[in-house]
Amino acid sequence: MEMSLLETLLRDISFFLKFSSSENINSEPVQKYYQGAEEILKVLKPIILNAIFDSEITSDEVLSKAFEELGVSVEELLQQFERWQPLSSKAYFVLQVESLISEIRNSCLDIFRVLKSSHQHLPYELSSASLELHLQKIKHVGYEQTSTVIKEAKRDQVGNFGPSSEILLRIAESLSLNSNMEILIEAVALEKLKENTAQAKKVAEVECIDQLIALITHMHHCLFLIKQSQTCSSVPIPLDFICPLSLELMTDPVIVASGQTYERAFIKKWFDLGLTVCPKTRQTLVHTFLIPNNTTKALIVNWCESNNVKLPDLVESTLNQVYPPCATKVKKLVEDLKSTSNNVKLPDLVESTLNQVYPPRATKVKKLVEDLKSTSNNVKLPDLVESTLNQVYPPCATKVKKLVEDLKSTSTYTQRVATAELRLLSKQNRDNRIIIANCGAISLLVDLLHSPDTKTQENAVTTLLNLSNIDNNKKAIVDANAIEPLIHVLQTGSPVAKENSAATLFSLSIFEINKARIGRSGAIRPLVDLLGNGTPRGKKDAAAALFNLSLFHENKAQIVQADAVRYLVKLLDPAAGMVDKAVAVLASLATTFEGRTAIGQEGGIPLLVEVVELGSARGKANATAALLQLCTNSSRFCIMVLQEGAVPPLVALSQSGTQRAKEKVYTASARHRHF
Repeated sequence: MEMSLLETLLRDISFFLKFSSSENINSEPVQKYYQGAEEILKVLKPIILNAIFDSEITSDEVLSKAFEELGVSVEELLQQFERWQPLSSKAYFVLQVESLISEIRNSCLDIFRVLKSSHQHLPYELSSASLELHLQKIKHVGYEQTSTVIKEAKRDQVGNFGPSSEILLRIAESLSLNSNMEILIEAVALEKLKENTAQAKKVAEVECIDQLIALITHMHHCLFLIKQSQTCSSVPIPLDFICPLSLELMTDPVIVASGQTYERAFIKKWFDLGLTVCPKTRQTLVHTFLIPNNTTKALIVNWCESNNVKLPDLVESTLNQVYPPCATKVKKLVEDLKSTSNNVKLPDLVESTLNQVYPPRATKVKKLVEDLKSTSNNVKLPDLVESTLNQVYPPCATKVKKLVEDLKSTSTYTQRVATAELRLLSKQNRDNRIIIANCGAISLLVDLLHSPDTKTQENAVTTLLNLSNIDNNKKAIVDANAIEPLIHVLQTGSPVAKENSAATLFSLSIFEINKARIGRSGAIRPLVDLLGNGTPRGKKDAAAALFNLSLFHENKAQIVQADAVRYLVKLLDPAAGMVDKAVAVLASLATTFEGRTAIGQEGGIPLLVEVVELGSARGKANATAALLQLCTNSSRFCIMVLQEGAVPPLVALSQSGTQRAKEKVYTASARHRHF
């Protein structure tokens, strides 16, 4: 058995065990599965340590194969937890993770059995009695079987009756889908996952995800029926008065960009989570402004009065359903403050911290603090509150300083481990990103973009991407002369490193001054290469970066000269899943002579007309803008557009499209009539 195999396995287990401090795994069901895997790996780790230093053990072929299989499973499990995000699909995560934990559990049992039956001389720590104890520990680790229930429900879904409500509720409980909003978030996550999987042409996985979507849709319908049956009113509530997110009677209805109406607090929470699609129609929203629906509100009030129905308490409903963690903590805080008798003023620290802990509900919490300050008796800050505040921002600065020092090491392994930990910390929260930057990591990470070690380079560029989410860090990264090294990663890195390098350049190009600097540094051609030959994720990151860079006029000619239009026209094929991104870049390039010429030469006109006819609202608007540029500046292109049958879809768009699209259609139509 190669020592490197065991060392890699040990390193992966060590990384996995450090996930316990990550905010990403604090939610259910992720935490439950992490704890189960953690329990198994903590039993296994000492065994590997002993095996590494025992040459007789490592020479056993059966054991070597078992360790190799275990290594593959642990690496895949680590990747699952690394990829997990709060808006990821819980159902898909559970199906993947339960299978991996089962494989790890079985591999561990095999390893212990082989060691126990081995006739080789084993160290005391691997005695028969000790191994039997380890065996029993592994066997008694809790074993979740939610995936079995999900698979059973998927089979029932194919039949005429579908899974029972009891099975659906059991699945919802296991996945911590505790509200209608969480079920809808899961549905959106699955649809996004399906889109990405379809781009990768994984047919079997797409079919599995389709079944999960059908199951979650059935679950949503089941919950709606339960809610309807639980209403305290003898009069059925009109469906138009029920919020699609809360499934409750609305008290403050607002309209979103899709034209759907929601309860303000619930749709605001939806947006605060980073979701920009309409929960009901799944349409991508062009903006997140909320317009009061006074008509529906008046109708609801009249209906309540006519049917003697009391409107729900908006504040209590919002706290209990939209912000359950906030409600519990705030209520406990209020009770503790009320119960104190010492005359000590409530510090401003409480207000400041609460506003940072719960930014989406800062207004409500601030009002609470003001009410507490206005009470007749000054109150003491309870020990409970103080200890809670101390836990809000765990002191990780010391740890970060140590990791930054490790970046300076001459050991490739030390650098790889340090960059991996900084990558994980920078992903967790904003405070870590600030601390990492303030500890001087940026310039060292930029230097490591030239590391010959592929994993170190990938970790370094991903950490810089995470850090660039803060505007001050964007400036620091550019000031550290990171642009040329990022281009180096684009040209030489692993697929993931290339994706994250392009994403970092996109993030930096948000600032106008950086658009010119990035374009002049030679980033455009490697970005175009990634657009044409990268992974699906890499192509999207490259398109986003090129769009931003194209907003600086000087860059447009370079983008066209790098042959970007050829790739962009190919990406107008809906099967690529990038129509909106590709047509946005084409619309920008069409404002130049070189761009228009290239679009015509590459056969882009028929595809742009097709987008006007069949694309999304955003795609139609940008395709119309591109066609307008083609028609306005060339009679030859104008005739080609007409020959492709552009008039009927343009007329339809002029009647039902966005205001921007309608304006473009009107201008384009005027140009058509002129010719």
